[in-house]
Amino acid sequence: MKFRHPTTTRLLIAEDDPLILRSLVTAARERGFLIAGEATSGPEAVAQTLALRPDAILMDIGMPGFCGLEAARQIQLCQPTPIVIVTGYDSPDLSGSVAETGAGAYLLKPADPVELEYAVVIAMARHADLLELKRLVQQKELLVREVYHRIANQLGASASLLYLQAQRESHPEARSALFESEQRMRAMAKVNTLLQNNPNTARIPLAPHLSAIASSLIRELRPDLLYQESQPAEPLMVSSSSAMTCGLLVHELVMNSILHAFPEGRTGTITLSLTGLDADRIRCVVEDNGKGMPRERDSGKNFSLGLMIVSALCADLGGLLLYPRSSRGTTTVIEFPITHHKESP
Repeated sequence: MKFRHPTTTRLLIAEDDPLILRSLVTAARERGFLIAGEATSGPEAVAQTLALRPDAILMDIGMPGFCGLEAARQIQLCQPTPIVIVTGYDSPDLSGSVAETGAGAYLLKPADPVELEYAVVIAMARHADLLELKRLVQQKELLVREVYHRIANQLGASASLLYLQAQRESHPEARSALFESEQRMRAMAKVNTLLQNNPNTARIPLAPHLSAIASSLIRELRPDLLYQESQPAEPLMVSSSSAMTCGLLVHELVMNSILHAFPEGRTGTITLSLTGLDADRIRCVVEDNGKGMPRERDSGKNFSLGLMIVSALCADLGGLLLYPRSSRGTTTVIEFPITHHKESP
């Protein structure tokens, strides 16, 4: 049986046993492969791969220096190449160990020429599929970043229009409403930009994301206020959807503190705390030492638009919203699952 492979396919054969090395070379040549080079240790296999750039590699597991599995890992990091692991022992865990290294197939000793060719063809096909998959993932990430960029531009333009309208408005309450709407637009644009600049758009470190939103808002609107934060030692990674919703929620809470907790030039501190409750839930606390929440709001009546938005965003996260009683200022606690409940699997 003859499998299809280019007649110019060049193999690097890494094997420390001279007799087995000769048998692999003979079997490979019998099936029409060219021999690009030979290696007898793990470090030599890596060096030969970088120097010769073979089309595929036959890699023994047990070799001096470091084993073939480690050599395969290093090769896939610095010079991705189709690899066939060659071993004298079969085991239920072997296929998993081979896959973890990035190798595409394995071959049992003594190597039958037909099986050798079959393994090389499989490894090369899987390697080509992996490269295509990586290309598609990179293309998708570029498209996602372009969407983020366009959305941020549109939100920025809308915020500018609201600002211009607010400047022309003579009624104080209308001007204030337009100002708050402008800030919400700018918040959405800012969150989009932060997500766009994250190297991994699928998983976002939540603490620095929220810190950037809260600190920049205070710096822009009330630089006289103090900002403090408490972050967990271990990063809390969430989806981009959860990061977006939580970012808007924190922006709204900090904005409420800036606008309502410190009137008439009063100064104070706004604090953001983030804690991982367990493997599945996060607690986010925004508090200030301002004048405190009005009693009717504390009882859940006559919520402002800002607090209604907070409640809606918390519900979108599938979280629990609490307003603990405080002798000074206002404290808002949000507990929510790490996995966004509205995300598709």
